[in-house]
Amino acid sequence: MQLRTRRAGVIAVAAGAAVVAIGATVMATAADPVAPEVTSATPAEAGHENEGKYTAGDYVLNVHELNDDGEGMGTAIGPHTAYYSKTLHGTGTWTPTVVKFSVGGDSDAPTVFAYPVPKPGMGVDCVASGTEAAPLVRCETKVSSRP
Repeated sequence: MQLRTRRAGVIAVAAGAAVVAIGATVMATAADPVAPEVTSATPAEAGHENEGKYTAGDYVLNVHELNDDGEGMGTAIGPHTAYYSKTLHGTGTWTPTVVKFSVGGDSDAPTVFAYPVPKPGMGVDCVASGTEAAPLVRCETKVSSRP
């Protein structure tokens, strides 16, 4: 009986720590909604310079390339699928400044991660992992693979 009580206490402490960690992550995201740019030493894949590459995890990943007014283009990517965006640096009349991500079937779902659009000539590679309930998106700015 005493062993069960200790096990229940350990489980309660672990659950409490998880709630605190999730709360801290949510607050950090709210305070700084766009993650800082991370430049990778690895060049973009040949033939995909100046593009966005978005890879979904175990869930539908919604990608929105938006300008400062919140206008832009979006697409839903199926689980375990990669998508290459040729509009990362705009279309001539419209230029995005941020890439925002949400998850699930609702394309208007809350943003779970945002990343600044790199300067022209550079691409971005974003990979989603985790679960739909606890998504994790990581992005890296990629340099051109051309010398």
